[in-house]
Amino acid sequence: MDMDTARSQQKQVATAIHLLAMLLLCAAMVLAMNVASTRARVQDENLAVMALASRYLEATEVNDTEQAGLIAMGALQLVADRDNGVRIDSRSLAALRTFDFAHFDDARLQANELNCLSEAIYYEARSEPRDGQVAVAQVVMNRQASRYYPGSICGVVYQGSERRTGCQFSFTCDGSMDRAPRGRAWTRSQEVALHVYMGFRPDNTRRATHYHTVAVDPIWNDTLIRTRTIGTHIFYRNPTTRERLAGAVQDRDA
Repeated sequence: MDMDTARSQQKQVATAIHLLAMLLLCAAMVLAMNVASTRARVQDENLAVMALASRYLEATEVNDTEQAGLIAMGALQLVADRDNGVRIDSRSLAALRTFDFAHFDDARLQANELNCLSEAIYYEARSEPRDGQVAVAQVVMNRQASRYYPGSICGVVYQGSERRTGCQFSFTCDGSMDRAPRGRAWTRSQEVALHVYMGFRPDNTRRATHYHTVAVDPIWNDTLIRTRTIGTHIFYRNPTTRERLAGAVQDRDA
């Protein structure tokens, strides 16, 4: 094989490699664009659902049942195409074929968790504005997500309630529950609990796991970092290792 033939073959191989590299790069770019597009679409849908949920909660806040009903209808999926225009698409019966009896247990567990969260809001903050109620519920959720507390909402809320002293939420052991929740305050507590449970409300406590009313100054707050004051409650979180070593105390907002 002469030199010209060898060079020609090398050029062909180099061209083929270059072409393959370009094809792989194009495929990677298309894949990345699809992933980014899907992620953006999901984020947009989540933002839309959160906005819808917030509007519903605000509508129920002013007791506008007609407006609340219309917004609730917006939870149904809107489908648009060129042939049929915009229509409301409901869940088909075929979608129910995945039903399993274990779903009853899941539904019962979720209902129980929501009830515990609603009770915490009702007994601890029913006279608070909505942000204050959300904050109390968020403390429960932050504890439930922490490895230092029980792994369920009911476990967090009723931790220590079996003792006369040591309950984490005072209403569980001070006799407050002798009067069952009722009325508009209970309905509102349930609505706020559902929104926090579903993640429709952002954490407005800055990761707080503790709180107390402004009327008291318990000794346990000396080792915590104060995060915010919302309504009549002051909220705290546990310090990080660096903050603990630096001697950070509760009078620092962070």
